[in-house]
Amino acid sequence: MTSQDTEAADITTTDYRAVISCFASGVAVVTSTCSDGTPAGTTVSALTSLSLTPPLLLACFDQTSLTLAAIRTYGAFAVNVLTAGQQHLSACFAGRGSPVTWDGIAYRLGLTGCPLLADVLATLECDVEDRFPGGDHEIVVGRVRQADTGGNGLRPLLYWRGNYPHMAEPTALPPAAGTAAATTVPARTQSRLGAIV
Repeated sequence: MTSQDTEAADITTTDYRAVISCFASGVAVVTSTCSDGTPAGTTVSALTSLSLTPPLLLACFDQTSLTLAAIRTYGAFAVNVLTAGQQHLSACFAGRGSPVTWDGIAYRLGLTGCPLLADVLATLECDVEDRFPGGDHEIVVGRVRQADTGGNGLRPLLYWRGNYPHMAEPTALPPAAGTAAATTVPARTQSRLGAIV
């Protein structure tokens, strides 16, 4: 007997959202450039590392997203990983299908020409590698061309059950990847981390 032979129980959108919100995630703003040269951006939590070789990540966008429309046309995007103090940016870019007001938002253009927000935890600039349908969303796979971290003293913005919980104060922050201190991690520990970035 296969799963197709059994009648699956339906779950409501409300129930599914309530359950999946138990999975805590980081928060990022994905930015791109519209065909008229204006910036576009949207808040995402459906973001994950996909491959180390080549360096790939994926992000999921509502089909009505204006940022998705920009990415389809422009062919590149940037991921701006938000810090704990940037809830206002998460809220600003969270409108589904609504244009974002960029007045007062500090950014610069990166290598790909996509906006990189100021003072974020990390940025990753990507070319579009592939796109796939995903229900009412579209899955965009990006090949990472440039990546940078904002520094060790910053903490991530977390999203859990519709709120932004505060991360407990660690006794010491782990070193950023690529620093001299990070090379002390045993090779067998690094291999267990797999594609976690």
